[in-house]
Amino acid sequence: MIKGIGIDLIDNSRIQVLHEKYGQVFAKKILSKAEMIEFKKSRFPVSYLAKHFTSKEALSKALGTGLYRRGIFPSKLTVDHDDMGKPFFIKNGGLLKVLKSISASNVFLSISDTNSHSTAMVLVE
Repeated sequence: MIKGIGIDLIDNSRIQVLHEKYGQVFAKKILSKAEMIEFKKSRFPVSYLAKHFTSKEALSKALGTGLYRRGIFPSKLTVDHDDMGKPFFIKNGGLLKVLKSISASNVFLSISDTNSHSTAMVLVE
C-alpha cells in the first residue's frame, strides 16, 4: 500500500550560490558522513549537492514530515546506489523510526538532472 509520494525540483543555480558562499559548511549540513566522502571525489560538486538535497526533500514530503522534524535531518539521511546505479536511501536511525510509525517498509527513489535543474521522486509503501 502506498503511504506517500514526494517530488522535489531545484534550480541548480540556488545550490551553486550556497556552495560558493558556504562551501564545506553547506555540504556538511545536507550530506551524511558517507556522502561527504563521495562528494569530495565528485567532478560536479554542485550537481552532487543538488541531487542529494532534492532527494531528501522529496523523501520528507513522501513521509509527510518535512525536513528537520521527527528525526528527518538531511545529514542523517544517506543516498547510495546499487551496482547498476539505481539510487536508494539507506534505512537507519530516524528514517527507520518514521517508517515504522507509518507502517511502511519500502522507499523507492528516482533522481534526474540537467545542467540547470535537479529533481527527485520518492514513493513510500
